[in-house]
Amino acid sequence: MSGKRSRSALKNFLLAEDPVEIIAQPAEDPRASAMLAVGAVEGEALEVIRDVFAGTALPDDPVKVSRILRVRSEIQKEWSDVRDSFLAIGRALLSLEYSLTKMEWQRLRQGSEKLFPFSDATATQLRQIARAVDSGRLPREECPGSYGTAYQITLLSDAQMQIARDRGLIRPDVTRREIMSLRREALEASISRKSAPSLPGRLNESELRAERRNLARRREELRAELRAVETRLQHIDQILGPDEENESSTPA
Repeated sequence: MSGKRSRSALKNFLLAEDPVEIIAQPAEDPRASAMLAVGAVEGEALEVIRDVFAGTALPDDPVKVSRILRVRSEIQKEWSDVRDSFLAIGRALLSLEYSLTKMEWQRLRQGSEKLFPFSDATATQLRQIARAVDSGRLPREECPGSYGTAYQITLLSDAQMQIARDRGLIRPDVTRREIMSLRREALEASISRKSAPSLPGRLNESELRAERRNLARRREELRAELRAVETRLQHIDQILGPDEENESSTPA
């Protein structure tokens, strides 16, 4: 009996002296390490991922979350570079416009597709964006990365611009659809006001001025589009020749 107690006491002594040798340590989980790295990223981006992938197991996968965050960061940088590129192009075109005579500038616009990798209509949009940014109407840090979306913002009247700011729409990641929705809403409201009977002697001068500015912008857009159409027709006529054009317009 005493011998058994001695062996038991010895075993307990060894366990107490060096438990590390007896108890195996769990292997390090690489997924846990990855999760720690993910935890260092701002919480806002993680919340976005949880919202987008709600109902799936992805938010609990640190490897995939890390990959999405890394790609998101790369895309945001490239998107910012795109914005800087079209702003630089718009500013260069404005500088060129100021250095040429009116006739020379018109000729350049007519030959835009021969000189540059875009149409005159696109050049008009880029110039207008650059003008809005440089004037402070559309701050550079709030300018979207898509020139199409940025151009839609420049078409907003002062009153519409204020509404857009109040709604948080003047931001780099705003979508073209959001701005177009605001413009449609403003147009419908304007039509509704015009169709309603107005009190005699009342005239909203600020609204008329805003409407005139919008119409002037639209007129410039249509002129640019018409010039682009005429230029394209001239190119087609040069390729087909006058005989081809006459044959196509002559009934069989």
